Amino acid sequence: MKVKTYLPIFSGFYETQWQYDYESVENFIKEEREAKRLFSEIDFIDIQINNEQYEKDIVKAFCEALTSWTPHVKNGFTMGDFINSIELESIISPKAYNLSNDSADVIIDINESAIKDYLINNILAFKSYLKSKYTSYDGFISSYSNESDIWQDDTKNFTDFTCNGHYLGSILDFIANMLKVDNYTIYESVEGIDNLSYVENLNEIINQSDNSLFEYFTKNNYSKDYADYIVTCFENGNIDTILLDETSLAIIQEYKNSLVEA
Repeated sequence: MKVKTYLPIFSGFYETQWQYDYESVENFIKEEREAKRLFSEIDFIDIQINNEQYEKDIVKAFCEALTSWTPHVKNGFTMGDFINSIELESIISPKAYNLSNDSADVIIDINESAIKDYLINNILAFKSYLKSKYTSYDGFISSYSNESDIWQDDTKNFTDFTCNGHYLGSILDFIANMLKVDNYTIYESVEGIDNLSYVENLNEIINQSDNSLFEYFTKNNYSKDYADYIVTCFENGNIDTILLDETSLAIIQEYKNSLVEA
């Protein structure tokens, strides 16, 4: 049976382990620029990230890990016993993150008989879960009943979730909680997501230069102190009075040519 619902367990991107790791990307760029001896300041706001593709890839990897990963087995069950496959439909981001986080709409192909058997055998725990999650209180009005009998009736004894996809998503959340499967265990199993691959202008940012005389020298493997000395002499107008090697003279001429071209 295939049912449209939300992706269970998934905590969203904002301030979670699934958030794009800008810090690691910035550190990589800084290291690469230092290796190239490019010391001018750059504005990291210029980095162009394909966030849409990153989020799709993360959610797809999450879906795959949720159905196929087995190391965290509890009482002989894995989530793959209840879920055959998950197809991503869309990722939903809230207008503001103060009350909610990102979610994903999915189509889940389920093993309904396994879900039914698990709920019947763990009905007391399921009742407690519903009371905890769906009981209204000041500031919160639940849209769903906190009575397991109503959930059981609405889903035809836990076999048909087409009446409301939320039932399935929540039941899978319950099963995952029982099996000790959460975002951290799934995160540990997700591989092959390289943050750098989503930077669309990576080489441009790494090789960005302020075209200063200082950087003309440092990128040609001269020390910072020497580059500072050359810049001081050049700006003071006495560059022609000091003895320079042929490479330094060529670099200065290249810099002068760049000023004319500009």
